[in-house]
Amino acid sequence: MSEYGNGFACEAGAEDFTATAHRGGKGGRRVTVKGTCACRTPGYRLKLVLGPPPLVPTEIHLELTEEPPSGTVTQVITPTDVEGEFDIGDEVERVVILNRNITVIVKEG
Repeated sequence: MSEYGNGFACEAGAEDFTATAHRGGKGGRRVTVKGTCACRTPGYRLKLVLGPPPLVPTEIHLELTEEPPSGTVTQVITPTDVEGEFDIGDEVERVVILNRNITVIVKEG
């Protein structure tokens, strides 16, 4: 299965992601991160997971993981959605997807 030059089978940039913060019922703050990646084939499952703790308190670090489809699939560029929700502090202003070098500004929703 072919991959993009960065070694991943799905490609995306900062323009493909949004990060929206909101308050929960108990006053805690959460961020919903949504994105769409261009995958080399249909059937990829994408997931956003917490990365290592940031050195600056204004960021949350995530990783974007890919799970390839099983079996034989047609090689066709396929838009594939990914979404994750994470607890954050009031000081968080940016989401950084470390393994893709993507930074997204958190907007209040």
